[in-house]
Amino acid sequence: MEDVKERFLDFIDWILDRRDDVRDFFKENPNAKRWLIEGCIAIAVGILSAVITFNILNHEKKTLAVSEENAATPVQEQSGDENIEAGSSMEEKEEQDYGDVVIEVVDPGVYVGDIANWSQEEIAAAVSERAHYLDGNKYWSAVDSYWQTKGISGDARFCTYLFDTSSKVYSASDFEGLSPEVIHIAKNELYARHGYSFRDEDLSNYFMGQIWYSPSVMPADFSEKTFTETEVKNLDMLNSIDKM
Repeated sequence: MEDVKERFLDFIDWILDRRDDVRDFFKENPNAKRWLIEGCIAIAVGILSAVITFNILNHEKKTLAVSEENAATPVQEQSGDENIEAGSSMEEKEEQDYGDVVIEVVDPGVYVGDIANWSQEEIAAAVSERAHYLDGNKYWSAVDSYWQTKGISGDARFCTYLFDTSSKVYSASDFEGLSPEVIHIAKNELYARHGYSFRDEDLSNYFMGQIWYSPSVMPADFSEKTFTETEVKNLDMLNSIDKM
């Protein structure tokens, strides 16, 4: 115990000696204290500048090249591969490599959102309740035909997204050969997935026919900052090929 106490006292003496050494150093070098303070300030300013610059650049990545008018009247044509991907399950069916971009196509089976936990009876009831929205809808015929070419029928057409635009980046070539209606719906689906309430009656009715859709944001309250960087890329591309 005495040995521990002695070591502790020696340690205290060493600290006091170092304190005295520091005092002597500053006495002998009057400018040292000013240099130390200025150095600390410079480091702090550098760190703060780096944090601010990073936040600015990160924010600019999400700048959306889509006008307010386009946001108010979303596009409605979707591509074949994309329709399967979002309108189907989250299981991978195939991968296509387009340069640096990998497009994953999913197979129908697992429905989006809370629908994945619904029973078949609950799904059928919801589809039946919303079926009247698609009566005479100018987009539904083209979208239904697209689903048929992919071998997708029944309730799966109303429970899944046409395209997985929130997590995969598509190119214009992925939409070649698709009808303008499908492409227009693909573009507007980006808005619908964020609860956008459409002014256009046909668009509104089309998405009301999809049981995953729940309008919650009025056009005047919708912010483009809602979109992720992946969605921004897909939206800009779809906006460039949308002809409706």
